Amino acid sequence: MKKMNKVFLFAMIMAAAVACKKSKDEPASPTTRNQWDGRYRMEGTMTDLTNSDFRWKDNTYLYTLQTSGTNTDSLVSADLGFPGIVIANITNATFYSGFGLVLTLDAANNKVTGLTNYFGQPSSAGRSAVLDPTGANSIDPATKNIKLKFFMDQTGVTGHRATFDVTLVYLGARP
Repeated sequence: MKKMNKVFLFAMIMAAAVACKKSKDEPASPTTRNQWDGRYRMEGTMTDLTNSDFRWKDNTYLYTLQTSGTNTDSLVSADLGFPGIVIANITNATFYSGFGLVLTLDAANNKVTGLTNYFGQPSSAGRSAVLDPTGANSIDPATKNIKLKFFMDQTGVTGHRATFDVTLVYLGARP
C-alpha cells in the first residue's frame, strides 16, 4: 500500500509540473508594462493637406498606450480596437487605414525620441509616421501627459499628407 501511495504521489507531482510548465510560444505576461502604459484622451489639432474634409470631430478620442517594449508603446484606439487614429469626415468618424503609431520614449530625458507606423514604414497603404522635430515631443512626469507633433507621409503625395499636434492626456491605468 505504501508503494502504491508513493507511485500515486509521484504521478501527481509530475502531472502538476507538466501543467505548470510555460510553453516558449506563450506571450509575455500582460502585467509586464512600462511606465507610460495606460488610458489616454487625444486632444489637439490635425490637418489633412490633401483632403480638407478630414479633421478632428472633437477632443473625445480615447486611446490606450500598450507596452510593446521596454521603452516603446503602441497607440491603440478605443473606438477601433487596434492601432489607428480616428478622424472625421463631413458626416461621421473614420480613420486612415494602414496608419497607427508606435512611440519610443526616453524616461531619462522625458522625451518622445522616435515614432514609427505600427503597420510598417511605409505600410501597404503607403503611409509612414514621422516625428516633427519642431514639436515639444515631451512627457510630463508629474501628469504623464505626452505632447507629440508628427506627420503622416504617403507614397505619391509631395510633402506631408497630414500634420498632427496633439497631447495625450493621461486618464489612468488600463485594466
